[in-house]
Amino acid sequence: MCKNLIALGILLALLGACSFDSSGLKKPPGPACGNGELEEGETCDDSGVEPGDGCSAVCTVESGWHCDELTLLCQPVCGDGQVVGTETCDDSGVEPGDGCDQDCSVENGWHCEDEPSSCWTICGDGIRAEDELCDDGNLTPADGCDIDCTVEEGFSCQGNEPSICTAECGDNLVVGDELCDGVNLNGESCQTQGFYEGTISCMSDCVHLDLANCGRFCGDGVIDGSFGEECEGADFGELSCLKLGYPGGDLGCNDTCQADVTSCETWIQVALGYEHACALRSDHTLWCWGANGDGQLGQGATSTQQQTMVEVTALGDTVTAITLGEYHTCAVKTDGSVWCWGRNWNGQLGNDTNTSSSTPVQVKIDADRTLDGVTAVTANEAHSCALTTAGAVYCWGSNWQGRLGDGTYIDRRVATQATGMAAGVAKVTAGKGHTCVLKSNGQVWCWGRNWSGQVGDGTTTERTSGVQITWPTQPAPLITDIVCGEEFTCVITAAGGAWCFGENGYGQLGDDTITDHGTPAPVTGMETGIADVEAGAQHTCLIKTDGSLWCWGNNYYGRVGDGTATERHLPVAVMNMDDEVTGAGGGRRSTCGIRAGLLYCWGYNYYGQLGDGTNTDRYVPTPVAVP
Repeated sequence: MCKNLIALGILLALLGACSFDSSGLKKPPGPACGNGELEEGETCDDSGVEPGDGCSAVCTVESGWHCDELTLLCQPVCGDGQVVGTETCDDSGVEPGDGCDQDCSVENGWHCEDEPSSCWTICGDGIRAEDELCDDGNLTPADGCDIDCTVEEGFSCQGNEPSICTAECGDNLVVGDELCDGVNLNGESCQTQGFYEGTISCMSDCVHLDLANCGRFCGDGVIDGSFGEECEGADFGELSCLKLGYPGGDLGCNDTCQADVTSCETWIQVALGYEHACALRSDHTLWCWGANGDGQLGQGATSTQQQTMVEVTALGDTVTAITLGEYHTCAVKTDGSVWCWGRNWNGQLGNDTNTSSSTPVQVKIDADRTLDGVTAVTANEAHSCALTTAGAVYCWGSNWQGRLGDGTYIDRRVATQATGMAAGVAKVTAGKGHTCVLKSNGQVWCWGRNWSGQVGDGTTTERTSGVQITWPTQPAPLITDIVCGEEFTCVITAAGGAWCFGENGYGQLGDDTITDHGTPAPVTGMETGIADVEAGAQHTCLIKTDGSLWCWGNNYYGRVGDGTATERHLPVAVMNMDDEVTGAGGGRRSTCGIRAGLLYCWGYNYYGQLGDGTNTDRYVPTPVAVP
């Protein structure tokens, strides 16, 4: 016992000699967060201090998470209404089929947002979910599955990813690719299928029509006029371009068995003299009719009259432009030469003689040279003028009151250049005793007889050379077209308005008066929309841009074409010429117009100048007979 006490004393003495100084160390303030050990004060420790993984930077469990005390693993709490971690939704529940699955992932065909998550199906994604009755992968209506993913009437839809929808044949509803369904023919009939008669039915597949009871159709080889057929293939029966009023050509037959007139010849220009008329065909042949006492029809002989048209065969198919004077005719050929025939008392044929000719003679500029390079001609009572490609104006014939514009009163038997008109002219037009030109700069110049103010310079002084017309207001507008009547003149402005000046005793100026005007006056109601203007002796006509024809002035014999003989001081619509009018011409007492390529004339017909095979005056447009 004593020995043990002695040993213990020695040990304590030794320990007292070897002491440990811990005064420099500090005791830790608490548990070490992030060391992977769950210590006092910690509710989790995932070996990290990054937030958002369930265990916060101070080792407390984050909202929406659960951390296991043994494994120290943290997982989102699915069903608590908070979307955390790998959760893509959390609708506060864990039941599948509501958009947010039991593992808090968005189910196919759904879209989820917010906390707690609200989920709804995606219509058009090709996945049928919850309340969707179909989903065909698009939002196109009328394909069976509507834009709200409900099955459309008349369809059935099968499958979920995506739904396949088909029309239900037999329900009398025409949907999808069905052409018909039961008794529902969807507006189809034998007629809609190209037949003329019969009863149609729907076949059992709903995509074919039963045409067995339909009959008679275009293409069956039989022209059936009772159903409006005019032809069958190459069979036209008795129909031809001529029978339809066209001057020639070949008919075609379209797919509705109607005659196609595309290849028929048409009329492209018409002109009238005092008692005869001529028209130019699209094949460039010239045809004339009416009085022929001076050979003005170009037939190589004279005659009292010709009630139906005859061809001027001497010119062949080379004519490009025509004009008619009182008793003579002139034409331009494709080679630019000018040929005239008929009365030649004042040299108006231009062949250096005063001998009338019933066959075309070539216009000359002197005894040895012909007039060439011509694009247009114009004529009236006893003089003629031509326009060349260089824009020069040449005139010949009677020069009474200076109508030739060469500064003299001397008649000319050959083409003579008008003074100051060597170039720059766009159009020339002849009145009975005066002549006017439209220059390429939009100005109008006139000369000749001026007793009614038809020269347009504000005076009644005759002019032997050109003077510019005086416009009543300034600045003067640009002019785009011009025509001379017997003792008056009309123009069209660039704005599409019609203006006239000169004699107005029959209201031919169209301003609702019978007062002459020495300067241009507007045609009432025709301030815009005018495409062309033509003139007769004492009446005027114009074509609007809508293709309608309007006339006014002296209406004796019905030359205005409104079905009456009442003098018109304002424009009136010509009957049955309300569209597709492309040309017109006025004579002394008659008028002609071209509508849709066909030729019509009306007015005085004593010499057969209307060309309808009679001498009956016409008060409305009447078709010209074609040979």
